[in-house]
Amino acid sequence: MSLPKYIVTILLSTLFILVDLGHARHKLLLVSFDGFRYDYIGKYKTPNFDRVAQAGVRAQLGVQTAFVTKTFPDHYTIATGLYEESHGIVSNTMYDPKFNTTFDMKNLETRWWDGGEPIWTTAKLQGVKVGSFFWPGSEVLLKNVKPNICMAYNKSTPFKARVDITIGWLSKKNVDLAVLYFHEPDSAGHKYGAFSSEVEKTVKTVDETLGYILDKLEQTNLLNKVNLILVSDHGMTNVTLDSKHIIALNESLELEQYVQIIADYGPVAAILPKKDKEDLVYNHLKTAHPNMTVYRKKDIPNHFHYKNHRRIMPIIAVADEGYYIVPQRPQNLSDIAIGQHGYDNRLRSMRPLFLARGPNFKKNFTIKSVFNTVNIYPMLCYLLNIKPAPNNGSLEIVKEFLHNNSSAGPPTMSFTLSVSIVVSMLLIFRPFF
Repeated sequence: MSLPKYIVTILLSTLFILVDLGHARHKLLLVSFDGFRYDYIGKYKTPNFDRVAQAGVRAQLGVQTAFVTKTFPDHYTIATGLYEESHGIVSNTMYDPKFNTTFDMKNLETRWWDGGEPIWTTAKLQGVKVGSFFWPGSEVLLKNVKPNICMAYNKSTPFKARVDITIGWLSKKNVDLAVLYFHEPDSAGHKYGAFSSEVEKTVKTVDETLGYILDKLEQTNLLNKVNLILVSDHGMTNVTLDSKHIIALNESLELEQYVQIIADYGPVAAILPKKDKEDLVYNHLKTAHPNMTVYRKKDIPNHFHYKNHRRIMPIIAVADEGYYIVPQRPQNLSDIAIGQHGYDNRLRSMRPLFLARGPNFKKNFTIKSVFNTVNIYPMLCYLLNIKPAPNNGSLEIVKEFLHNNSSAGPPTMSFTLSVSIVVSMLLIFRPFF
């Protein structure tokens, strides 16, 4: 006596389907448009960003990035889910007293970057094939691995070529995670100002680039199979280029006599006093300008998450929006870019965009809360069905715009129970096979 073959087939097929659903992983494409303020959408015509919002989710008021609001630290915060004091990339330029040397944006030494585990490292260590196109930090060897495919930064590479290559990884190279970086509209914002006509033209170009991404995904039959996430590192604002708004530190303090190094300056200045001169430097600078707030390292507000790392200097000076700190006043104010970022991350002008669409995201969903970018990393891990490294984020904060029935993430209890039932049925009916 035996069961009909079609019953056996159904039971086995059910088991295989459940196993597949429980471990489903949709491909993931993470795209950054540097310096894209959240409110460029709405102010300018952006039909392709609107297209993503209608098919997915959009943070209506942008997101809050980490402090300081600069390119390298904020891209690394998105990638690691760590605040800057945790991952150690505390600015675009910084000084490390242990190394006794200064970091710049061309530095790929592991020792500067190993304070955090970025998503490409987490993914590759768990068997996910990864491709990276220019994302800051992705060229660095971490835990003895790099992305499977990694493009060295070259600003002159055309936007469409970047898209063609990246989509090719997803469609032909079995890449499951791709990260892709564009340097606009940041460059235009610096040169011409946050809401200049040139920025409007650049936003149009960026929107057309996004349209090209969507079209290429559609042409390769991936549009509804890939989770596409659009982010930026920071916003942009304008500096008033006059003597009042440019704060020269040497006009309040003899720098050569009392300061060992100014590791960074601009919207924020990072100052290392000479030995036993910290009190003097602080006391001279704390009242030097009404639009500059000066902190000792220990007194930096907790909400900045910016005090517990050796690369954060003993004295941090923060300019109000529209002001700019320099070691000494330049002869020509036009040497300072009119468009700037790096200011207090609570400012609306510093908020970047966040949009996403794909099989795991709700459709036409508006995110009304302003969440922090540290929460993006655990969401990426959830979508890829991998275990996150320790981070400062929380998946709970971002789950509101994911499908409740999302198949990403670890198998659920109902899945486990279903598998157990099917296996039990197969064992019970085994004598009939």
